Amino acid sequence: MRIEISKSTVEPMTSWLKRSKEQGVRDEARLREILSMHDYGVEFQRYGEPNLPVCGISFEEAVDFFLHFDEKEFDNPRLAYKKEGFLAFYNDMEQRLEKAEMLDSITQEDLKLVELLLENGLPDSILESLGNFTVLLTVSIGNSMGWPYGEYIHFDVANMDFLGDKDTFLHVLAHEIHHIVFSQLIPEDMSARQYFFVNFAFEGLAVHFCNNAATPGKPSKYPGAAVGMDEQGWKFFEQQHGELIAKVMADAKKAEDLTMEQVAELVGEYEQFTFTSLKTGETGTVLQYPTYYIGCYLWGRIDMMLGKERLFEVLASKDGFANAWEKVK
Repeated sequence: MRIEISKSTVEPMTSWLKRSKEQGVRDEARLREILSMHDYGVEFQRYGEPNLPVCGISFEEAVDFFLHFDEKEFDNPRLAYKKEGFLAFYNDMEQRLEKAEMLDSITQEDLKLVELLLENGLPDSILESLGNFTVLLTVSIGNSMGWPYGEYIHFDVANMDFLGDKDTFLHVLAHEIHHIVFSQLIPEDMSARQYFFVNFAFEGLAVHFCNNAATPGKPSKYPGAAVGMDEQGWKFFEQQHGELIAKVMADAKKAEDLTMEQVAELVGEYEQFTFTSLKTGETGTVLQYPTYYIGCYLWGRIDMMLGKERLFEVLASKDGFANAWEKVK
């Protein structure tokens, strides 16, 4: 496995933004040239995939956002959500760009940490077939810190203030590569109940193995604290741990009588940046969906109790989760 970092669009876009900030000039023709560069092209391909989370942003909507991010409201909820954070980046751009510069010092030796985390978090049978990956750095309009797509892992420089240091970046990078490989580990023919639980495994196992997250009843995978997690949001979920798990199990029972499309809608309730506690009525605004927390507890507990190889056998089995959970709950 080899990892390369591409940041060819960062200087053109930051220069465009600096000209806007210093001279009040927003050159639309130049903006369109920048957004037509290869790395942005990968972004728009990914945002055009309706079956992926955090998508639904077109090229023209991106043009409109960069031209008007500080002077209008946006109908697209992804851009409406992005606006506040992007303005914070724009107003503090010089200092925040230093986060992107820290990645220039990453060496192949540093990347061995990524390899170690993946070795701990993927089946032994698949590790030898890991391909090469390209990290795309762009100043962009994404809602997430990073996402995987094909052989690419994207990080939005405008969101990188959440990455405190190089070590955090490496853990988050391992998290995103884990996502890429995860899709190769699940069967195409799943029962509705299996499909329901697998949706929580996607994020849950990545934060369990690569971010070292803990929950009540499920300790950290490694010594030390969690890395690259939304601490405030995680505490919000911890406070309603029993309630969350009870709701998931009730919804899993419902899923048995639903179609795959209906199960996807059911899981979608957990894939929101806000989540309201049924017990207290309090709404938490989070950087990471409830699926991160729930999946980390459910699937991480199976790993801690039964081991990595058994975990992935359970993942591939129609009735595996129910049988395994009886042993570890």
